[in-house]
Amino acid sequence: MKNRIIGIVSVVAFFVLLFYGQVIAIFPLFGIVYSVHTRIQLSMNHFYKKYIVLGLVFGLFTEVLAVLDNLDTPPEERILFSPDPGMDLVLGVGFYFFIALLWSILVKRYTFTFRSVFIIGGIWGIVMENDMAVLVSPLTQGILIGLLSYVFVFFVYGPFMAIPPLFFKESLNTQDRKERKLRHGILAFLLLFAAWGLAALYMGVVYTALGLSP
Repeated sequence: MKNRIIGIVSVVAFFVLLFYGQVIAIFPLFGIVYSVHTRIQLSMNHFYKKYIVLGLVFGLFTEVLAVLDNLDTPPEERILFSPDPGMDLVLGVGFYFFIALLWSILVKRYTFTFRSVFIIGGIWGIVMENDMAVLVSPLTQGILIGLLSYVFVFFVYGPFMAIPPLFFKESLNTQDRKERKLRHGILAFLLLFAAWGLAALYMGVVYTALGLSP
């Protein structure tokens, strides 16, 4: 019953935010997947491929929402990888691929749950979003706006990273994984910056290959 209520509320919220909030709609989408996750469990066969594909799909969906959220904003003010929507999605492939790759390794090796992935991913998003502008927003825009920005970003980054583990929740519980400790959570947080660095390298290669300037 609880999952059914979560699912119904999430579906309504998803379609409302799809038209009035765009990128934050990824949070109720997480709720939708959570409400049915016991019915969509995947086996551990080809785990890494499945996890990375799921990470790419939901990551790029988040990026599509971000593009829609920025369409009415002047190109030079858009908070995207590129002001051009098509190029933004091409560049986003690297960003979401390396994040999914990182989490697939950590989730397979340690007892990270979708909750821990959500929290770590959400906090990391607050720190790095818009070149750390969100992190310092309480100082630059005031406490209230800054804290609202924290909440907004947390509920964008946390969900897209935490959706893939939901598909393997039961099968992962049968695996012999090492106990997750605080140091592993800190390691995951730091490695997300490494994933971002690899994504930046990928973006540089794309720009060079296409003869464009960043």
